[in-house]
Amino acid sequence: MKQVSRSQFKNMSSPFQSQSKENSSSSGGGKPVFLFLAALAALLVVLFIVGVLPRIEQRRELKQAEAETVNAVRVVNAILAHPAATTESIRLPGNINAILYTTIYARVDGYLKSRFVDIGDHVKTGQLLAVIDTPTVDEKLNQARADLKEAEAALLEAKAQFKEAVAQDVKAAAEVEKDRSNLNYASVTAKRWIDLAVRGAVSQQSRDEKVRSLEATTANLNAGIAAEKATAAQVKAAAAQINVAGAKVVAQEANVKRLVAEQGFQKVVAPFDGIITVRKVDPGALITQGSQSTTLELFQLAKIDRLRIYVGVPQRVARYLKAGMAADINVTEFPERKFVGHVTNVSGALDPNTRTRQTEIQIENQDHALLPGMYAEVNFTGMREAPWIRVPGTTVITRTDGLYVAAVKSGKVNFQRITVGRDFGDTIEVRAGLNDGDEVIVSPADDLREGEQVKTKRVEVKTS
Repeated sequence: MKQVSRSQFKNMSSPFQSQSKENSSSSGGGKPVFLFLAALAALLVVLFIVGVLPRIEQRRELKQAEAETVNAVRVVNAILAHPAATTESIRLPGNINAILYTTIYARVDGYLKSRFVDIGDHVKTGQLLAVIDTPTVDEKLNQARADLKEAEAALLEAKAQFKEAVAQDVKAAAEVEKDRSNLNYASVTAKRWIDLAVRGAVSQQSRDEKVRSLEATTANLNAGIAAEKATAAQVKAAAAQINVAGAKVVAQEANVKRLVAEQGFQKVVAPFDGIITVRKVDPGALITQGSQSTTLELFQLAKIDRLRIYVGVPQRVARYLKAGMAADINVTEFPERKFVGHVTNVSGALDPNTRTRQTEIQIENQDHALLPGMYAEVNFTGMREAPWIRVPGTTVITRTDGLYVAAVKSGKVNFQRITVGRDFGDTIEVRAGLNDGDEVIVSPADDLREGEQVKTKRVEVKTS
């Protein structure tokens, strides 16, 4: 290799040094432009990174989610339908009443003479409760008995007159028969003498005498017949008088019996076994018959060996009511005791105003623990004629044509129409449309379709 001396090297590098100096002096004016372009490029890179790249990533994720959604099976929350209670119960308020209850009033005018019972006393049927002094009724009874005797005397007189009239009628009838016999004789005689006078066997005077005798006998017969009719009329009049007198006797007898019965109301007796619940009079009180004034109320009597309760049973359970059906009676004053009553009478119709069915329950109360007027709660329990199914209220779908639930069968959605028995809000009792063990979707989505393939996730739904 040819060696270059230091002076030659200096001479060889000098052109390059001179050129660099020229370039450095010439680039001094283009430096700001370069810096602007570099900053603009950096800004564009930052905007690309901040704005475009996230959108590209988001679009990629959406496409991936769409692909997963199209190919995936929807997961739904579901529960198993369980049978509801086989009985249906209801608790109703009621007032306890006596099996028999009556208010005892006076039936006669007078003053209370004696009172033998007071409130709380137990009495028996027919027991004397009070005695009323009735002087007015006593006097009326005496007058009625006197009028009866007078009517009986008038009846006897009418019967005597009837007998006399009958006798006169019999006598008149006999006279008529006698006159008829005389007439027959006179008629035969007159005819005979008329024939003899024609032949000249007797005088004309004799003939005329026989004819006049016939006419007189005929007149007597007619008079006798008239008299007999008169006596017959008298018999009828006497018979009618007997009927009138007899009717008066019957009327007076009835009046006497009425007053005797009224006098019997002087004694106030108990109509049935029971307990005196109210007493409003004392001896000496003025008593007026009837029931138009509150002052006339003497006693109130209740039979409490057996009690009754009337309740209005709502329409939804009224169909379970039957005579003999048991009912639990709860009374607050006896929390430790359970009273059992039985349905004795059920109304044949519902009250259109309240839609309830009046029902009577009777309770044995031999120890008299319960009293009329107490408040009680009556519990009815009826057996359902068919099993019902219980599901949460969130499973029900309301449509224009009825109520539905979305059931899952063989992994597919099946909308089933149901008939609701009772709606408790958070729980529904279904009468028809569901079976025990059916898988039912909870809160089904609006876009759920019939026959759609789904997967179920079993959940527990709490109900109050």
